[in-house]
Amino acid sequence: MKRYRSRRGLLAAIERVLRANQPSFHRSPLDEVIELLCRGRHYSWVGIYLTTEGSPARQPLGAGGDPHPDAQALSGARSKILISMELGTRAVGVLSAESADENAFGVEDRVLLEKVAARLARFLAGPGQYIVRRARNMASAAKPGGSGTPSEK
Repeated sequence: MKRYRSRRGLLAAIERVLRANQPSFHRSPLDEVIELLCRGRHYSWVGIYLTTEGSPARQPLGAGGDPHPDAQALSGARSKILISMELGTRAVGVLSAESADENAFGVEDRVLLEKVAARLARFLAGPGQYIVRRARNMASAAKPGGSGTPSEK
């Protein structure tokens, strides 16, 4: 049986990862946050999506496990929760979590994920802006008429 981490301990670990902000070639701090959430709770999949021009970007900023390109249910997922990542009144993105357990997301999960979403929104608006720029460049390059190659600005 999987051992849960306390909400406080999980939030502290996530804050350390975001504060350190040490991306590597293949991993961003968002990948580490996703891994912490999946290891510390009953979540079988977690994704972080950027909101651009009023709709979620097609490409996730970070996704646990295999890519989850559409918001369709992951095979085996019996519960799903979506939490808006907001900075003031502006929507920054969506934090999505899934579980193989039915009715898996209770009040404690909602509170935890809302706190994580708030921290992610602050991170993406501040020190993590490079991740947002890269995702937007990739999304615009993938659109018809896009440049074809993403570039950092």
